Amino acid sequence: METNNIGRLSFDVSVFEDLINQNKIYVDKTKFIKQMMDEKGTYYFLSRPRRFGKTLFLSTLKNFFKGNKKLFESLYIYDKWDWNENYPVIHLDMSKLVSENRELLELTLADYINKFAKEYNIKLNEKLPVPSNFSNLIEEIHEITNKRVVVLIDEYDAPILDNINNAEIADDNRRFLQNFYNVLKNSEKHLRFVFITGITKFAKTSIFSKLNNLLEITLDPKYSTICGITHKELEFYYKDQIQALSRELAISYKEALDRINFYYDGYSWDGESKVFNPFSTITAFKQNRVSSYWFRSGTPSFLTEIFKNRKTSIDFFKPILIKETELDSINPKKINETALLFQSGYLTISETLIKNKSIHYILKIPNFEVETAFKDNLMDLYIDKIEYRIKKFQEDIWKDLIENNCENLSKKFRAYIGGLPYYIRLSKDNTEKWKFYSLIFTTWARTLGFEISQETPMEDGRIDFVLENFEKEITMIVEMKYTEDQNKKIETLIKEGFKQIERKKCWWAYDNEVKLMTIALKDEYIDNGFITHVKCKIKEVPID
Repeated sequence: METNNIGRLSFDVSVFEDLINQNKIYVDKTKFIKQMMDEKGTYYFLSRPRRFGKTLFLSTLKNFFKGNKKLFESLYIYDKWDWNENYPVIHLDMSKLVSENRELLELTLADYINKFAKEYNIKLNEKLPVPSNFSNLIEEIHEITNKRVVVLIDEYDAPILDNINNAEIADDNRRFLQNFYNVLKNSEKHLRFVFITGITKFAKTSIFSKLNNLLEITLDPKYSTICGITHKELEFYYKDQIQALSRELAISYKEALDRINFYYDGYSWDGESKVFNPFSTITAFKQNRVSSYWFRSGTPSFLTEIFKNRKTSIDFFKPILIKETELDSINPKKINETALLFQSGYLTISETLIKNKSIHYILKIPNFEVETAFKDNLMDLYIDKIEYRIKKFQEDIWKDLIENNCENLSKKFRAYIGGLPYYIRLSKDNTEKWKFYSLIFTTWARTLGFEISQETPMEDGRIDFVLENFEKEITMIVEMKYTEDQNKKIETLIKEGFKQIERKKCWWAYDNEVKLMTIALKDEYIDNGFITHVKCKIKEVPID
């Protein structure tokens, strides 16, 4: 297979045979298949975040065991395997099941199992429970083909995680799946190979109780780069895409590579080998733009709900020490947020160490993209609090606004910011800081009843915010300025804001009473922290 072709991004393909047949870029991970074959293990388990390549790896395994030799022609394993050795495969994607309750889960899984039975002209007994039919299916396929069966299970935990905020349903689904997965142990003599993937690592005693020979490779250094893209792979397979991105952004190849590193690198499952988030990296190449992509498409709904519903006080922006045993002890009835955030890709291992004769890990946020997603979601926990404070003092705020009392307004706005944990405000990117402060400002304006237009186009450029309250017949034209330049005075920002507003003369477009406002923010760094200074000023429209 050729490499480095700019038109063959594997952005939307997770089926191995389609990817190869469409001549799209495939990052060769078949050395890990060879590794498992050499180990001669039967049961394997891998946990990785969503959109990290688990499904593609299972699809690769499926074609490998079916003996589809031609698809592997240019890959590592091609000349290292006897392709006459092939097996029947049952490939289950548990995320396709309906799991709102145990009855629906059992019904849809029964239908799923029956499709494989029809493929081999096997008649299952509908009166038997699903685990029994699964066991019978494996045994009968072995008998019909005279070959042991390969079972691949993707997103094994989806029926649990999709209901994680309803502990009763989640645990009911877990108990049902426990019986289903335990079939794999009882069917050992009929099985050639089993590979199970998921996001979480539920304790073996809770869901894989009988699979005592399950090889857990999630934190095994030999398999640390089984998913994701290593630095070496990135420059080998995507060199042309990096060059295209550098041309689009008018920066050097190294600068483009550094930007990709900053946004998408940093994931590690052993504290040493690092990989890029494959979904975000490939999406950035497709869009020719470095931005945040993973959270919008890769973050499961259960995690969003946990962010909203759990008022955690843990500072995830500092290194977190955790025992190895805590990373695989997820219990639907008692969620360990730190472990769940690690398994979901929000935290990663930065270091492995021995403490009190036990393995411990130091966890951290892997990269800027995840840091941004973290802050966006943690902000949801505090927006309601800010809105409550604004509503409580709404009359006083309106009085200050009408009377142009910017000293009081500045103090109140500063208090809203000061009530947020410092780590939400931390950022290495000034644009992100401006977005953060603009969110606080628009929350303030929306709670006061303003309709908000951002980046409003005018005859001579754009204005940051236009606020309109039709009940009070008032319009505010607002410029927001931010700096962390310690040599720049906040008064200078105020002057710059009004200069922009007055140059554009954008008040001509409105009939209501119009006020002009500039709000300036400056972060002053002190010792190991910082404080945010806030100043605003309101002017009436100048008379021409």
